[in-house]
Amino acid sequence: MVEHHIQIYDTMTRRKRRFKPLNPPTVTMYVCGPTVYGDPHIGNLRTFTLGDLIRRWLEHRGYLVKYVMNITDIEDKTIRDSGNAGKTLKEFTDYYTGVFFRGLDLLSVKRATAHPRATVYVPQMIEFIQTLMEMGVAYNAEDGVYFDIDKFPRYGELSGVDIGKVERTERVASDEYDKEDAQDFSLWKKATPEEIERGIYFESPWGRGRPGWHIECSVMSKELLGDTVDIHAGGEDLAFPHHENEVAQSETVTGKKFVRFWLHMRHLMIDGGKMSKSLGNYVSFDDILDKHTPDALRYLYIATHYRRPLNFTWGNMENAQNTLNRLENTLDLIENTMKGPDDNMDYGEREKKLLETVRAEKRGFVEDMDDDFDAPDALGHLHAINGAVNEYLTEPANKGVLREAADIYGELLGVLGLFEKRSAGGDEATERLIAMITDLREEQRKEKNYAFADLIRDRLAEAGVEIQDTADGTTWKLKS
Repeated sequence: MVEHHIQIYDTMTRRKRRFKPLNPPTVTMYVCGPTVYGDPHIGNLRTFTLGDLIRRWLEHRGYLVKYVMNITDIEDKTIRDSGNAGKTLKEFTDYYTGVFFRGLDLLSVKRATAHPRATVYVPQMIEFIQTLMEMGVAYNAEDGVYFDIDKFPRYGELSGVDIGKVERTERVASDEYDKEDAQDFSLWKKATPEEIERGIYFESPWGRGRPGWHIECSVMSKELLGDTVDIHAGGEDLAFPHHENEVAQSETVTGKKFVRFWLHMRHLMIDGGKMSKSLGNYVSFDDILDKHTPDALRYLYIATHYRRPLNFTWGNMENAQNTLNRLENTLDLIENTMKGPDDNMDYGEREKKLLETVRAEKRGFVEDMDDDFDAPDALGHLHAINGAVNEYLTEPANKGVLREAADIYGELLGVLGLFEKRSAGGDEATERLIAMITDLREEQRKEKNYAFADLIRDRLAEAGVEIQDTADGTTWKLKS
């Protein structure tokens, strides 16, 4: 394959580095997935959407991406909330796993190569912990097995936490904890009486219990992608303690570099502050979908660089929807023109200008995406193509020239994952049938039978066909 000059900012080294996979053309990529205990959080959905954008760009550049996103279906919150809901852990997590995948599908986030569930890999986790015990870096305590961070001298290198400057106590059992708690972390948690009663435990050399959260990703990554991963990504809140702990336990066991490039996505904020139900500013995924399309939310996510925080406001959401509508309107214009008569067979200055502009803007798009996946700047080139095509279509178009411009426009939209569910037409029989119905509706409008014409329009809408009345006549498309 052709070697590309992709630059990626690596959290571990705090600088951009040229990206070369360990075993080209394959790229191994791991993204920390959701803990399935509630509806998708729009901040987490941004992380998963940006992970999808990175994966798409690498594939577009010719790499074969082996992409893993785990499902955390056993940890403190899933156990707590499944009990509160009166459901078994599996019933509870199965439901919210389905809710999560619905969110991915609506946002056109491609399914990973594998979506491993933590509960499936518990035997491998037990074996991994046993290795750490045998190496003398883990110890058995009254409530579980812990990793001794003093035995890993480079602890804190990824996140910048200096364990010599923070107050340190013996250990922390909680799956999640704060920056100031640089402590020995849990590898195996011994089951409580309630967990034993509910059947939430696994047998182990240390008694009944279940894995700690941090061991899960190390083991699933090792099992599915090998000892060393090209790219490991996740939200910035995971750098410490989760990713820091992954590095310590993984590199201790394998003696190899765990991750070659660490990518961390910044937080999503609401009106400049933290989103919280207690603050009354919580916005759910479905709140957004009640007012806007999933593609508009995807556009909002990618229009801010992954290393910058995204400020969500309803005004920004409205702007994203309007921008997306303009991009789609150009697709409509292209398709309607391609269906029409071939009125322009010339290749003149207009055609030359269009192709030169589109080709140059595509080169700019590629350069920006190669530079640490700079989608915001790349979008500027996409909008320039959009404007050039719109200007060209104010006069009769040469279909051959328009096709090349349209192909590039569609290619870049596809790389961004936009309008994937859009279908502008159907098979020949479908097109002829809908054309006949729209002709019938037009006759009713001419005879001022507006009620019947509106009924036809509404019935077509129910069937997924969107009718648009323009100065040049009636057009239609299948709704996404």
